[in-house]
Amino acid sequence: MLSNDPAQAADDLARWAENLQRTAEKYQELHGRMAAVSVTETSADNRISVTVDANGVTTAISLAPATRGMDPAAVASELMACTKRAQAKLRVQVTDMVHAAVGDDAAGQSIVGQYAERFPDVAPEAPAAPPTPPEPEYTPPAAFTPPPPAAPAPGTRKPDRDHTVTPDEPDDDDLYYRRKSWLE
Repeated sequence: MLSNDPAQAADDLARWAENLQRTAEKYQELHGRMAAVSVTETSADNRISVTVDANGVTTAISLAPATRGMDPAAVASELMACTKRAQAKLRVQVTDMVHAAVGDDAAGQSIVGQYAERFPDVAPEAPAAPPTPPEPEYTPPAAFTPPPPAAPAPGTRKPDRDHTVTPDEPDDDDLYYRRKSWLE
C-alpha cells in the first residue's frame, strides 16, 4: 500500500522494483540451471541406459551388446522403466533447484507442481528375472553317409523281382488325369 507522502511512496516503489529485479534474476538463474539438467538412469543389469533432458524428453539411449539376444518386449519394457525412473529423479532435482533458488513462492510452487504432475514417483519394481541366456547357435550335424549295401549272398535273389504289376484297365482317376493339363 502506498503512503500519502510522495517521497515515501517513491521509496516503496523503488524497493518493490528492486525486489522484482532480484526475483527476475533468480528465475533467470534457475532457468539457466534447469536447462542444463539431464538425468541418466541405467537398468539393474547395466544393459540399458536412458538419458532425459530438463523437459523429461529422452535424449540418449544406450544398449549394451548383451541386449542383442534379449526378447524385444523385455528391452522395450526396460527402456520405459529406465525413462520413468530418470524422469522421477529429474522431478526431485528440479524441486531441489527451485527451493534453493526461489524458495516457496507461488511461481516456484507452480513449477514444482507441474513436474510432480508430469513425472510421478515410480512404483517399486519386482525383482528382475534373471537374464535368459542367448539361444545356442544351431550347428548342423555332419553329413550322414549310409553304409554301403551288403552284397546279396549267392542264390538269394527273390523271384519276380523285375516284374512290374500294372492294372489292366485304367480306373476313373487315371482317365480323369489323362484329360487334364498340368497348366490347369
